[in-house]
Amino acid sequence: MKRMILLFVSVIVMTTVDAKEKKDPIVMTVSGKDIPLSEFLFMAKKGNSVDLTDRKSVENYAELFKIYKLKVADAEALTINKASKFEKELENYKVQLQESFLSDKSGEDSAMYVVYERTKHIPGFKHIVFRFPEGNLLSKDTVDAYRKAMEAYNRIKNGESFEEVGESLAKESENDEIRYIVIDYIYPLQLMKVLEDKVFSMEPGEISLPVRALTGFHLIKLDRKIPNPGKVRVAHILTPVLSATPDAPTEEEINAARIKADSIYQRAVSGDDFAELAKAYSSDSVSGQRGGLLPYFGLGEMVESFEEVAFAFENIGEISKPVQTRYGFHVLKFIDRKPEITFEEMKSHLYETMKTSERTFDLFRGFDEKMKVRHGYVFYPEAYTELERLADDYFPSDTSFFDHGKSMIKTLIRLDTIDFPQNIFVEYLYRKPYSAKTYSQDFMKEVFQFFIRDIVTEMERETLEQDYPEYNMLVNEYYDGILLFEVSNKRVWGHPAEEQEKLEAEWVKELKEKYPVTINRKALKNLKKYLN
Repeated sequence: MKRMILLFVSVIVMTTVDAKEKKDPIVMTVSGKDIPLSEFLFMAKKGNSVDLTDRKSVENYAELFKIYKLKVADAEALTINKASKFEKELENYKVQLQESFLSDKSGEDSAMYVVYERTKHIPGFKHIVFRFPEGNLLSKDTVDAYRKAMEAYNRIKNGESFEEVGESLAKESENDEIRYIVIDYIYPLQLMKVLEDKVFSMEPGEISLPVRALTGFHLIKLDRKIPNPGKVRVAHILTPVLSATPDAPTEEEINAARIKADSIYQRAVSGDDFAELAKAYSSDSVSGQRGGLLPYFGLGEMVESFEEVAFAFENIGEISKPVQTRYGFHVLKFIDRKPEITFEEMKSHLYETMKTSERTFDLFRGFDEKMKVRHGYVFYPEAYTELERLADDYFPSDTSFFDHGKSMIKTLIRLDTIDFPQNIFVEYLYRKPYSAKTYSQDFMKEVFQFFIRDIVTEMERETLEQDYPEYNMLVNEYYDGILLFEVSNKRVWGHPAEEQEKLEAEWVKELKEKYPVTINRKALKNLKKYLN
């Protein structure tokens, strides 16, 4: 598939360098290898130790640069650059470096910040789910679910309560095809994107029209949206209810556990060490061995009554009266409160999560759109509509879709004056059906976005060296750096410290005698005219 895209990309006509651009003279020739002034300046500026407006400073740096290049030449003479280990390391670096150039960091930050801003509030909502049939779906397969969703929506709009409609439909549905679900707390990146986008855009009390997601149509009612209180940390001592019938303990058995928990509470508030009490009496053996200490947690991560007490604490060290949960009675001690996590702290998690999910298009939209503009992207909607009609009859990853679509030749998109016909995308769909969508139109749309991204990325990759001089500089710097390390280690650093100064001097003398060097003094003298 990549070969096919490259075949199209290879017909791009490379633009010639503007005649008015400054020339890049050769500043030095070392062992027959020409070194352009641009590389000399790149390295000099990077070091921040050279005054490029001072002739003496430039001459001193030129001497150091010459020795540096002589050592690289010596490493090449020893064929260190031909070793498989060297080649692999350099290639890995190139791949990483290319990825940094083939991106839009500010656009990625903006996309991540949108998700981060959602962490400041925690919605709670109810939704009625009208489930699709299992498997891949065409338009006709979703009609029945949509009809039922709209009927329910109209009932609610005509005065019936959302809760009553949801509960009654779920109770009456066969094969669990309609579900009524209550979500007390939700955080970003926990829902399917289309649902998350909708929930976080709603106001309390609002009811949505049917929202199509992966599993079906959803009617959503937003109950609340509260400020995120951050996370708290507590220690607890758990007293279980000991019962012959755990599912239905007697009142006497519950009271016995309550009395025992209260006695532990009284000892704790009277000054007994809470951690020692936890070790001695808590039935939660894991936290008990840590003095009852639990990890930080946010809303929705613990049972409700436990959370109510934990988030109501005001003072560090405060101890609660026993609180009952399905696990028994807990005595809590407030340890710490952690405010909202910062954007910088959350960035890495956001990036890793978004790049490997359906949110990849949000994350990399800045790059995708910039590349479309850069490469003169033109979309032909009529040609795409024909493919959509085909997707109404056959799922895009099916052989039947490919068999019908491979003869479709209308131009679908244009990039850099290159026309990409429908059948090229059809083949791409067949060979790279990388989408988790089960609805045919959504599936095709997502793969189409990948199709465009792959093409513009390959176009950028093919012209990277011509379009981004800094890329070449960084590759050269890394190439030289590996060689310099290996050869220096061999000739000097691998020997005892007391011998290294002498070995360095002997090596430099040998290099100057062994390899010819020519320096363009005129270019160095007129350096100012090449500075930005």
